[in-house]
Amino acid sequence: MIGHGSRRDSVPPQRIFVTLSSMSSLDNSARGWNSPDAGTRTEALDVISDALQWTLADARWAAIEEVLAAMDAALAANDTEALAAATADLELAGPVRITRIGAVPVVPPPPAIRDRLNRLVHSLGGSPEAHQAEPGRAGSDEGAG
Repeated sequence: MIGHGSRRDSVPPQRIFVTLSSMSSLDNSARGWNSPDAGTRTEALDVISDALQWTLADARWAAIEEVLAAMDAALAANDTEALAAATADLELAGPVRITRIGAVPVVPPPPAIRDRLNRLVHSLGGSPEAHQAEPGRAGSDEGAG
């Protein structure tokens, strides 16, 4: 042994990890979500609510349908990291502010995608009716340039 030769120098330190939670996490844990995930759920609800109002080209809606499938899978697996990643993907797939001249026409969500968005809102604990507004109001590809 090098140093003072004390027994404390030869014993490796042990690390103890403790998870703390508040009483408010009890409501979320009943659904399989713990407290830190509430922010992920809220963000997902916000983006989905916006998506219900978007107007996009049909090809963009097809890509969004794949992202919504990933969100469904993340919810089914209680995978908050996958939900956060899919939420970011959905947000990035949204409308842009600048539209090229002669751009493809934009439309609100097709019925199948609108239904899936509403189911996701319900799965996340929101109310589909409360999150809907007139299509095209929250964002569109027709934006100003």
